[in-house]
Amino acid sequence: MFDVGFQEVVLIGIIALLVIGPERLPSVARSVGLWVGKVQRFVAGVKTDIRNELQNEELRGLLNSQEDQIRELKETLTETRNEFARSANIASNSLSEGMSSAVEQVRGAAEAVKETAADSTSTSDTKTETAASDSTNTTGGASTVADDSSGSSDSSPAAPGAQPGKPS
Repeated sequence: MFDVGFQEVVLIGIIALLVIGPERLPSVARSVGLWVGKVQRFVAGVKTDIRNELQNEELRGLLNSQEDQIRELKETLTETRNEFARSANIASNSLSEGMSSAVEQVRGAAEAVKETAADSTSTSDTKTETAASDSTNTTGGASTVADDSSGSSDSSPAAPGAQPGKPS
């Protein structure tokens, strides 16, 4: 507070001794000490209050900045959540369209397989009928070959009008 050295204290003491006198000096010194202590406590309290106010102001500033940051983070979170929901909707719609397209392709392929199976069934019925009629004709020819017992190495069926056992 005040920069008072030892020499200043001695000088003030000598002046007080001369002015107040040696009889009242101890009681005055005690009263001055009490008042100086009260002033020091008062000054220390004021310093503490000022320091606390400054810290409170700093804390309020920090609190306000933290609230601003929290508000910004909430807005960012809300925007991110909305973006994510939009992306999920787009992905869901795309997936639904893809699945619908795949289902349609599978149905088309199944119909093509059914048509192919129906065509092959009718073709195989036709082939079976043709094969049955051919087997009847072949059986008749085979019996002709089986009747040929002349021992010739010619295994082809005999030509019509040819005699068995004689080469044509």
